[in-house]
Amino acid sequence: MWKKDKGFTLFETLIASLLLFSMLTILLPLLSIIAKEQYNSIEKVQITSKLHDDMQGVLAGAAPFQDYYTVTPYQTPAAFSFSLEGEYLKGCAEWTNAKQKKESKCLYAIME
Repeated sequence: MWKKDKGFTLFETLIASLLLFSMLTILLPLLSIIAKEQYNSIEKVQITSKLHDDMQGVLAGAAPFQDYYTVTPYQTPAAFSFSLEGEYLKGCAEWTNAKQKKESKCLYAIME
C-alpha cells in the first residue's frame, strides 16, 4: 500500500503563486485607470450640469450676466465664461481633470 500525501508540493504552490501575482500585476493598474475615468466622468457631468443651471438663470433673468467667474461644483474648480454671439448665449467651462489635462465644455442657448 502506498502512503497518500496530503497537501501541495512546492512546485504546485509556486505555480499557483505565480498565477496569482501575474493577475494582480495586470488588474491593479487597470483598476486605477478605471477609477480615474469614473472620477473624470462624474466631474464632467457635475460641471456641465452647473453650467447648464447658470445659463438657465441668466436666460430667466434670475441671475446677472457675468463674463467670467470660477466655481467648484464637484471637487475641481472650473472657470465659467459667458458671451453673446449674435442671438446665442455661449457658456463655456474649463477645468483640469484627474489626468492633469485641460478639458472644456461649451453650451449654447437662444436668447429670446
